[in-house]
Amino acid sequence: MRQSQKGMSFFGWLAVITLIVFGLVIVMKLAPIYMDHFSLRKIVTSVNEDPTLTINSLRDMNRHIERGMQINSIRDINASEAIEVTASGTDTYTVVIKYEVRSPLLNTVDLLVHFDETHIVRPIK
Repeated sequence: MRQSQKGMSFFGWLAVITLIVFGLVIVMKLAPIYMDHFSLRKIVTSVNEDPTLTINSLRDMNRHIERGMQINSIRDINASEAIEVTASGTDTYTVVIKYEVRSPLLNTVDLLVHFDETHIVRPIK
């Protein structure tokens, strides 16, 4: 009498574990990139929410962003290349965040993450 197989074979488990490890490696490579981006977005949008900030010029806005990046240890993004701040009216600024980050995955394979966002910022007076 033949018995049917119960459960996965060794090679089945090996394939599942390999896929899980590969997925975890990708998550570990992407998590810091997205954490830096979300911190940068929070720095920019905090101007709308914090009444203690005094931002009266483009220079003040750029200083606020650079100081926030320094406090949050965002070193992989070059603020002068990735962020463009323009005045778009009385006490209103348009902040464009546009950059991409490459993270090596395997020998000749990189993960490329592209960010392109526009925020309208109006400091609270």
